[in-house]
Amino acid sequence: MIRPLIGITTWRRSIDTDLGSGRPAHTLGTEYAAPVEAAGGAVVLLPPTAGVDEVLDRLDGLVLSGGEDVHPSRYGAEPQEGKNYDPSRDGYEIALALGARRRGIPVLAICRGLQVSNVAFGGTLVVDIPTTEHHEPMRGADQQLAARHPILLTEDSRLATLYGTRQRTVNTIHHQAVDTPAPGLRPVAWAPDGIVEAVESDGEWPFWAVQWHPEKMIAPDEAAEEMPLFAAFVSAARERAAEHPAAEKGTR
Repeated sequence: MIRPLIGITTWRRSIDTDLGSGRPAHTLGTEYAAPVEAAGGAVVLLPPTAGVDEVLDRLDGLVLSGGEDVHPSRYGAEPQEGKNYDPSRDGYEIALALGARRRGIPVLAICRGLQVSNVAFGGTLVVDIPTTEHHEPMRGADQQLAARHPILLTEDSRLATLYGTRQRTVNTIHHQAVDTPAPGLRPVAWAPDGIVEAVESDGEWPFWAVQWHPEKMIAPDEAAEEMPLFAAFVSAARERAAEHPAAEKGTR
């Protein structure tokens, strides 16, 4: 069976290493790669680079990962005081999203990935979600990972079909969300407070974008519930790999 090549974007952070403190590093939690590999994908990590076209020419699927906020100037808003932004990552991932759409490459966009996709295609974001019962201010790490809220999926969405249900419970690790959906994207899931929790392409392009973090729901029962999303994504990437052999992409 073909193992499609899946690229996952990284987050640039400063970490302590044997060579000193605060060393710049391109990082990604291991929980992103694990379900993609379990679904049959071969993973490569994507730090920001100038070679967007060369990267996309070799990929069968793309995961836009979570991370820091997209700079608000990208959608006509003001930056928040005290927030850190990475303009080079923004530019790279916007280019990846646009290029993937042009090529029809399957995309799974997670949290920031949903937000950067919406901005790339011409939408806007809620810069800071007002506090509600289902979206409280960012908390300590343990509390944030444990937070959950319900969502409701539209009946005709791809997500409702692959999960086999319209009602789900997901984690709550974000303080931004879609405001104006981009042309070509349609919201397909909402929290009870009205926050958009997922969008899909309104065409045939295999694009799934979720505001929650499916890769961080690692308790066995929750991980099993999230696996259909990764399986559908990798399956679409495998179909693309079969239609676009490596010989047509150059050397892998």
